[in-house]
Order: sequence, then structure tokens, then C-alpha cells
Amino acid sequence: MSTPTIMETLQEVFADVFGLDEVVLTAETSAKDIADWDSVNHVMLITAVEKKFSIRFKSREIAKFNCVGDIIGTIEKLVANK
Repeated sequence: MSTPTIMETLQEVFADVFGLDEVVLTAETSAKDIADWDSVNHVMLITAVEKKFSIRFKSREIAKFNCVGDIIGTIEKLVANK
């Protein structure tokens, strides 16, 4: 799965989780850039991403997520190992 495809899918997930009509993500987008990205919505986001990509993150992977780019990198690794 290509990075642009992952980003496009993540944009849909972010829009659903945060109730946004449109969201434009970059690799540098972080919680400080999205008003409702708090700890509760973070859990909902992680769950939605896992479901959408049919993957499962490890706790140590989630702890290292500082921005969307970190999430993409982990998704790429997990999808490649399926």
C-alpha cells in the first residue's frame, strides 16, 4: 500500500473520528493541530485506524506516535508484514 493511499484513507478516518467535513493532513499534523484531538479521541482514532487497515498496533508503537507521519510509517510496516 502506497503512502498516498494510506494518507487518503487516514484523512477519511480523521474526518469520521473528529466529525470534520474535510481534513487536510500532512505528515507533520499532530494533536496540537486538531482541536478535538484529546486522549479520548486518540483512543477512538487508533481503534478506527486499526479497523480500517485490518491491523493491530502494539502499545509501544502507539506511545511513539507524535504526528501523522509516525502513524503512516507504522501502518506501512504492519501492512507489508501481513
